[in-house]
Amino acid sequence: MTWDPVRDLDEAAKLGDILRDAGYTEDAIVERLGDDGPAADVEEVPVLDRRLAHDELGNLIRLLLLHLPVRKAEIPGVAELAALAFVAEVDGAVLPQGRIVPTDGVYLAFDGFSVGLADPPGWVASYTPTSFWLASLTPRPRGRRAVDVGTGNGAHALFAARHMDHVIATDINARALDFTAIGAALNGMANVETRQGSLFEPVAGETFDLITCNAPYVISPESRWQYRDAGERGDSFSERAVREAAAHLEDGGYATLTASWLGTSEDDPDDHIHAWLDGSGCDAWVNPIRGADPLDHAAGWTDHLLADAVGPALDTWASYLADLGAGWVTEGVVVLRKRAGTRHLVHAEPVEEDDLEDGSAQAVRVLRSLALLAEGDYRRMRFRLVKNAWFREELDFEGDVTDVTLMLDEGTQPELEIEPEEIDALIDPKGITVESVGDELLRSVLELGFVKPF
Repeated sequence: MTWDPVRDLDEAAKLGDILRDAGYTEDAIVERLGDDGPAADVEEVPVLDRRLAHDELGNLIRLLLLHLPVRKAEIPGVAELAALAFVAEVDGAVLPQGRIVPTDGVYLAFDGFSVGLADPPGWVASYTPTSFWLASLTPRPRGRRAVDVGTGNGAHALFAARHMDHVIATDINARALDFTAIGAALNGMANVETRQGSLFEPVAGETFDLITCNAPYVISPESRWQYRDAGERGDSFSERAVREAAAHLEDGGYATLTASWLGTSEDDPDDHIHAWLDGSGCDAWVNPIRGADPLDHAAGWTDHLLADAVGPALDTWASYLADLGAGWVTEGVVVLRKRAGTRHLVHAEPVEEDDLEDGSAQAVRVLRSLALLAEGDYRRMRFRLVKNAWFREELDFEGDVTDVTLMLDEGTQPELEIEPEEIDALIDPKGITVESVGDELLRSVLELGFVKPF
């Protein structure tokens, strides 16, 4: 069944106050449903429903998170929810149409749970794993202007609105823009503007201090889902997004994009992304998060199908990727920083998806370090380890150190094997220099975000 949210921002602002007063927060959901409660999926609803008390907050969680009907008399904010078309009232019951879920300190508004092939055109997804990737690796300096391209439910526009003066959210899907505007009002944010159009068309000729983009990027022979399939041949959609993001950055500005790119093999996966960035005027930190051969890539994106439909779908996807000459498909996050200069660096470092945490500060350090490496300035400077860096030592039976790993408890959580005798140079209170640790080690700790200028 299709429905459309009503962009009544006054009612949305009232609803936001009601939800906050009722204690409808991420922490409250975690307290009642466990750590994974805020990311509940439809298969988990029957169990989670039975964990909730039948009180005001429990029923709000049922209605807005679990997408279950409740009795009208048992929750606050029914009139405001009805004004926004997020609920329908039938015989004293409140039936949910959309969902509102607290996520990383903001309320996000979007459609109900996905029903796969039955999802209607313009369906707007919840906060997905790829949204988490993007949020985790987006630099967060204060700035003047930002744009979130392919905004969907508006998550990244709302996150940016907390540290940018003005944010523009673009999407080809009018329903997505309505959800974004409602989300901004729920959170009392008056600095978010919405514009309809594809990719950067709505902001042609404009430049920004921050660009985020989680637009549909999946390399797919299909164009069924507006929120998923790139809709262009091969990885050309991701190429266009990366190139246009670089062109719309202010000097010193950052862009973070989810993207997918093709490679000839697992051993040579990143040629395309390097070609896209050549001459962009940006340093780039490339984070491959998922990689697969064509068949596994196809299987991952067709696992929603019924058993008798999977085989034909796999054949279609495999044939499509074979025609493209693909031996490997990568999905990940590309982080850019625009700067003056004739030489720019691209550093690619695979990321374990399960290890990813907030890496906004790491992203800033890595990109500024790439600028120093590109210009050779690092050789004249002193650095120090950041506070989240630590050492793991392995000992033999006699208590002697045999192996040392430098680790970062932040962001992509990189690890770097070093020699035991290099620890003293890395913790020297006078600072780390190329003379004290050598060029190779200094470059490595800079590229991975372990250090900052002294």
